[in-house]
Amino acid sequence: MKSLSSQMCPTKTFVSGLHLIQNVLFLLWLAPELSGSKVKILAEPGFIGNLKNVTVPEGRDVMLTCTVKNLESHKVAWIHYDRSAILTVQNHVITRNPRIAVSQEGHQTWNLIIKNVQTADQGAYMCQINTAKAKTRLGFLNVVVPPRIEDSLSSGDKVRTEGSNVTLECTARGSPPPKVTWKRENGLNINTDKSQNISVPHVEGEMLRLYKVSRLDMGAYMCIASNGVPPAVSKRIHLGIDFPPMMWIPAQQTSAISGNSITLTCFVEAHPEALTFWEHDGRMIQSGRRVYMTNKPGTPKYKVEMKLTITTLERGDFGNYKCIAKNPRGQTDGSITLTEEIPPTTTTLEPSTTAFVPTTTATTTHNPRKRKKHGKKRKHKEFFNGLTNNEQDDFSSNDDPTNTKYHNEEQYQPHSTNGYESNSWFNARSSSSSSFPRNQLVLGYIYPLPILIPTLPVLMGFFQISWFK
Repeated sequence: MKSLSSQMCPTKTFVSGLHLIQNVLFLLWLAPELSGSKVKILAEPGFIGNLKNVTVPEGRDVMLTCTVKNLESHKVAWIHYDRSAILTVQNHVITRNPRIAVSQEGHQTWNLIIKNVQTADQGAYMCQINTAKAKTRLGFLNVVVPPRIEDSLSSGDKVRTEGSNVTLECTARGSPPPKVTWKRENGLNINTDKSQNISVPHVEGEMLRLYKVSRLDMGAYMCIASNGVPPAVSKRIHLGIDFPPMMWIPAQQTSAISGNSITLTCFVEAHPEALTFWEHDGRMIQSGRRVYMTNKPGTPKYKVEMKLTITTLERGDFGNYKCIAKNPRGQTDGSITLTEEIPPTTTTLEPSTTAFVPTTTATTTHNPRKRKKHGKKRKHKEFFNGLTNNEQDDFSSNDDPTNTKYHNEEQYQPHSTNGYESNSWFNARSSSSSSFPRNQLVLGYIYPLPILIPTLPVLMGFFQISWFK
């Protein structure tokens, strides 16, 4: 057997070689024929570039583009990859969605159009060529939704009493999920906790919690939602804080002149708004011909300035006034006392004129027996002439007519050795010490001395005789 197989192997090898030679000769024979004719070779279809990812706000229109090559008789289809739903084939819309359309640009570009894009349209989209083994490209459609605030899930305007806790809510939707920020409409800080003095310019999150609110927390709070997709939206929530009226009076005591006008003022803080009125001595005041009452809102609005104006004041207008404020939370009042002011009286001082009465000296004939005594009076006259002008004026006062006795030498006659008794001018002056000048009082004691001086030797001799005895 082995020898037979070994004998057959060269024959098999020869036959194979013969077939190879025959094939080569056949190709050489066909070569001239092929060189004179055109042979058409078909290229495989494919894609030019990739599909782009597209982001579009909800409600807009969007177009996805697919570019192909060597399409020939092949067809292009658009498929929603996430749902495995065929949308279009060539120029035909397969889906029943009326918002879907397709367009072609030349032989290479195929566009998928989606009108009024909704959130449900978001996902992966496939462009496919129906070759034996399908060729595909994927692109992603991202649908963004501007933020919106759900009113049904958010807080409305609230009213709370002073000192209570308050929670405000704001629920927002959007894609991507929006961020919620709280701010005060007036720009002031938000007092999240007064007991710990926590005050911030804004608060993040859908819930705003306020602890132990006061009237200072009253006002509008803005809930702002944003997610980068314009426009951002906001909701205004007003927080009212109720508290009983409080009164402040700038001047509790005032006065005015009868016939003039006066305005009394009180400041009130109350929420809800208080009913205000005035009373005079327990009776309610009504606006009239001479009486005007006004209320001027302040800032913030829970502050009110009460004014009562009375023109041409009469005597009955003076007395006690009360400004009164009432609201459902309580009542308060303030008191003002109006008194009458007496206008100052002006007096005109007329200049006093003092008449100068010249002093006349009477000339008399002297008794020779009294010449010596007259000589003493001459010394008195010399003493008077030696005084200063002011001192002489004190002796020549026009108010006392008895001074003329002093200048009339003949009328001044002492009646005893005691000069105090004989001086009638001094005695008259001493009865009224309040109007007697000091220099006259002193001179009243000095004036009798010149009369006593001549009697001193006699007195001294009398005392010596008495001593030696």
